[in-house]
Amino acid sequence: MHAGHEDTIAACADAEALLREGRTSAARKAARAALYTEGPDPRLYALLGRAYAAEGADDQADRAEAVFREGLDAFPDDLGLLAAYTDLCLTDDDPARNRRAHELAARLRQLAPDSAQAVPAADVPGPVKQPSGGRVQRHDARLVLAVIGHPAGAAQQAWDQARSRPADDRTAVLAETLTALARRGRAPLRLLVRAPLAGSLGCWAWFVVLLLAVVALGLPAWAGLAALLGPMLFPLLHGVLRGARRRAGARPHVSAEPPPSSYATFPALPPVPPYTTREKAAAALVVLTAPAALAVFAGYLARR
Repeated sequence: MHAGHEDTIAACADAEALLREGRTSAARKAARAALYTEGPDPRLYALLGRAYAAEGADDQADRAEAVFREGLDAFPDDLGLLAAYTDLCLTDDDPARNRRAHELAARLRQLAPDSAQAVPAADVPGPVKQPSGGRVQRHDARLVLAVIGHPAGAAQQAWDQARSRPADDRTAVLAETLTALARRGRAPLRLLVRAPLAGSLGCWAWFVVLLLAVVALGLPAWAGLAALLGPMLFPLLHGVLRGARRRAGARPHVSAEPPPSSYATFPALPPVPPYTTREKAAAALVVLTAPAALAVFAGYLARR
């Protein structure tokens, strides 16, 4: 039906009144019922999302975001929907939503710079440099594997969590990542994820030691090719992670499903910490030793 229909206006007024009274559950039911009977309307989507967000729980924030996204799929330029979604992203502790607030506020200022809904740029936190997608994947997969242990079991639990939070891109990427890592023959890649510092140093130590051994023992030059077995794991892991992100991004939108109660111990995904001093020192060591070993090997080839 037409968005300005009297029944829709009355339903919006009723839901708004319930929301102002703090009766969030009743407001949700009223907005949901109106959407069912009167059809899609941006004001009803905004009210339903605000009602979810007003309850304050993490899972309700996810549902609020799913409602706002559904509404914006149908009404991409509606100022009320954009403003409500921006408010959710500004007040939430999730760094991903904080970043999204910047994009939404910019969209509001583009559509209606002088409107009441437009958020001043000074009131929106600027984009903060965030860890790469691959680093987030490795951090999350390492955390879940440390808690759950078995790769296939970790992947199954991650999928149950992803189905319960369909708007959560991070959990969807985690589920795809754990599924890919659990496949047969990928134990070396799992080792790089479980113990990134030790695994990386081991791969590069293999590279350096083997090249120097070929030179010291006067072995045939082709024996140096075996040194690549360590470092070649990194592009393989990169490809697996990139494929998981691509599949997660292409997933269809589905309704939320509650996770099994037996999976209540699934760990929360905290913000990804910055690189530690040990990680930086290890990277510096690799940068110094690997080129030096390669130079020694190149000199050995030139003399043969």
